[in-house]
Amino acid sequence: MSKSDLNVEALTLADPTAVLERRIQRERAARKEAERLLTEKSVELYEALQLGARDRHKLELALWAGNESIWDWDAEHQIYELQGFPEDAANATRSWGNTSQVIRRVHPDDQETLRTNWHLLLSDSINTLDIVVRYRSPSCPTRIQSREEAIALAQSPHPASHKINQNIDNPESWCWLHCRGRVVEHDKEGFPSRITGTVRDVTNHHHMQKSFRLMARAFSSTLDAMLIIDHHGNIIEANQAFYSLFRLTEGSVGQRSLNDFICADEIADRSPAAQDNQTFRSTMHADFMPSLPLEVSLSHFQPDDAHYHYSIVTLRDMSERKRADCALQHMTQHDSLTNLANRGTLNEVVTSMLQQVTTQQPLRVMFLDLDGFKAVNDEFGHIAADVLLVTQAHRMQRLAPADGLVSRWGGDEFVIAWWPPVNQPDSLPAAIMDAIREPIDLGGSSIRLSASIGIAETCHSGTDAAELIRHADTAMFEAKVQGKNRIQAYTDGLGQQTSHRASLMSELAQAIEQDQLTFYVQPKFNTERRIIGGEMLARWHSATSGNISPAVFIPLIEQGGLNASFAEAVLRHGCQYAAAVTAINPELHIAINLSGWQLLDSHLADKLVIQCQQAGVHPSRVELEITESVFMQPESDPAAIMQRLRSLGFRLAIDDFGTGYSSLSYLRDLPLDTVKIDRSFIIDADANDRALKILKAIIQMSHDLDMHIVAEGVETVEQWQLLKNLNVELYQGFLFGRPMPFEDFLQALHADMANY
Repeated sequence: MSKSDLNVEALTLADPTAVLERRIQRERAARKEAERLLTEKSVELYEALQLGARDRHKLELALWAGNESIWDWDAEHQIYELQGFPEDAANATRSWGNTSQVIRRVHPDDQETLRTNWHLLLSDSINTLDIVVRYRSPSCPTRIQSREEAIALAQSPHPASHKINQNIDNPESWCWLHCRGRVVEHDKEGFPSRITGTVRDVTNHHHMQKSFRLMARAFSSTLDAMLIIDHHGNIIEANQAFYSLFRLTEGSVGQRSLNDFICADEIADRSPAAQDNQTFRSTMHADFMPSLPLEVSLSHFQPDDAHYHYSIVTLRDMSERKRADCALQHMTQHDSLTNLANRGTLNEVVTSMLQQVTTQQPLRVMFLDLDGFKAVNDEFGHIAADVLLVTQAHRMQRLAPADGLVSRWGGDEFVIAWWPPVNQPDSLPAAIMDAIREPIDLGGSSIRLSASIGIAETCHSGTDAAELIRHADTAMFEAKVQGKNRIQAYTDGLGQQTSHRASLMSELAQAIEQDQLTFYVQPKFNTERRIIGGEMLARWHSATSGNISPAVFIPLIEQGGLNASFAEAVLRHGCQYAAAVTAINPELHIAINLSGWQLLDSHLADKLVIQCQQAGVHPSRVELEITESVFMQPESDPAAIMQRLRSLGFRLAIDDFGTGYSSLSYLRDLPLDTVKIDRSFIIDADANDRALKILKAIIQMSHDLDMHIVAEGVETVEQWQLLKNLNVELYQGFLFGRPMPFEDFLQALHADMANY
C-alpha cells in the first residue's frame, strides 16, 4: 500500500467517522457498479423489455443489485408503470400512476426542478433526465394502483386531490430519490412517446454524505488547530487553523513530523491504549515565530483492520488565556481606578517587610487622607473626583522609593510603606504633602487639596501589619482633629480620643439610642428604567457639626463600640421599609448593608427573622449586601451563616465587587443571588479593552451561575449603554436617581407604578 493510500485510509478510518466513511465507500462502489450496469442497459432498455425471460431476468437482477426500480412512461395514456424489487429479483411488484400524483408528493422546494426537467424532456430539449428530489410516500403504501385506475385518473378533467401531509420542516418525513430516464421512442411528429428510466432511494447515502461533510467541515473550520498523525508522529492531515497558527501555506505540511512544530516528546510517552482524551502543556517552536504556550489534547484510535494507531491532536494557543489570567491576577491585587496595590496586597507586602526590620533599619507606614475630597466630589461629580484620585496616586507613586509600596486603602485614603534612610533626614512625608498641594485642573477650575498624614514606625519584627497600619490611621485621624493639612507621628499616648472626637462619638451614641439617625434610599432600576427596589443608606445630622459623612461616622461607630445598637436600628428600619414598599408592589425589595462583624454573629439570622415578623414582611423582600472585605478577615468564615440566611429566604448580594478583594471563587462557592459591580471597576472597563474582556467574563460567569448583576455608580448614558451591551440588567447611580428620603422614595414608587 502506497503512502497516499495510507493517508486516505487513515483519514477514512478515523474514529468516530471511520464506520461512516466505510459505509459511504461501500455505498459509492455499489452505486457506481449499478450505474455502470444501468448505463449499459438504459440505451437498450426498451429492447430489453421485449427480450426473452432469461435475458429479462438478468436485467432485473442488475436492477435489484443496485436497489433500483424501473419506470416506463407512455405518452398515449399519460401514465407510467413502476416495477420494483423490494425483496429479490424474482418477486417484482408493479404499480401505475401519473406525473401529477408524483409531483404532489415531491417536496415543495423540489417541485419546480422536477416540472422543468420533465417539460424539457417532453419537448425533446434534453435527451436524459437525472435529478435528485425529496419525496413522501403515499399514506397507504401497501395499496397498489392498477393500470386502469391510473388511466382513469389521468383522463379525468377533475383528478382526485390526495391530501399530502406537508410537514416540510421535519427532514425525517422525506426520503431522497435519484430519478433517471431517457427517451426511447418518438411519435410521428418527433416528440417523445415513451420514456424509460430508473428510480432509487438514496436517503441513507444522502444522510451519510451530509454527516461526512459536516464532520469534515467541523474539522476544517474549528478555531482550534487540529491534525491527525500516524504512529510515527508524521502529520497525515491538518485543518486551516493549524496552518494559520503556524503561518503556513495550506497543504504544505506534507509528511513533516509534529516534532517540527511543537515539543512533542510527551506524545510518545502517552499510551495509545488510553480511551480518554489526554491533555498536557507544550510549547510551539518555530524559527520564524516567537515561542507560544500550547495546550495539547490527544486522542488515539486504531482502525479495525490495522496493527498501528493514529492520533487526533488538538493545539490551543494559551497565550491569550495566560494574558487574561495575569490581568485578572493583577486586578485582584490592585485598585482598578488608580492601579495601586489594594488592601490585600498591602497587608501581604507589609507582613513580608516586617520580617526584615531591625533596630538599625525600621519600617515606616504612612496613612494619608485627602482633605476636602468630599466637597470636590459633591461639586464636580464622581468622574472629576476619580480624575483627581488618579492624579494624586501618580504623584505618590512617582515619589515613593522603588523598594516601597503605595496602596489605595479606599475612597480618598492611601497607605505607603517604605524603608526610611538610615542616619539621614526622611524627606518623603514632606515631599508627598507638597505634591498633594499642587493644583489640579478639573473642568477649567484649578483645585488645590491638602492631606492629613499619619505615620507609624516599628523596628520590631514581631509587629503585626494590621496593628502598624492602625497606628498610622490613628495618627492620621489626630492630624484631622488638629486641623488637617498636617503630618502627625504616632506615639503611645496618641491612641486616646481627642476631646472633639470623644464629643462627636458621644453625640453619635445618643443619636443612635434615641433613633435620630435617618435612612435614605437610593433606587435600583432595570433596563426599562423601572424601579425594582432600593438600597437603604444611613445619614446623620449632628446638632453641633451639621451633616456628618458616613465615611466619618461609620468608623466612629466601629471604634466606639456602637455596632450592636446601630445594626439593630439598620435591621429594624430596613424591614419596615421593605414592608412599606411591598405594600405598593409585592415584587420590590429593600437592600441593607451588613458589616463584617455581623456575619460573625451566630444569632444574626434569628434577629433578622424577628425583625421581619414584627414588620410583617417576607424575608425574600430583604436583600443583604455584604462587602468583600469580610472574606479577608482571618477569623471570618461567613459561608455557614450566609447559607442559613439563604435557606430562610433572604436575598444575598456581594457589594463593591471589583474594588480590591475580588475573587471569582466567591461567586462559585458562596450562596449569592446578586453581584454588585463597583463603579470604579466599570470605569476601568470603559477605558481599557483588557479590563472590558475580564468584566465580560465576570458578567458571563455570574449569569451562568444564575446571579443578577447590579452596576453601581452609573452616571452617564455612555456608561449605561456599555453596561446594557454587556447584558447587565440592573443599575444604580445618579443617572437614574440619587439617595433620597424614604418618603420621597415612596412617591417615586407611586409615580413609577402610575406610568406603567
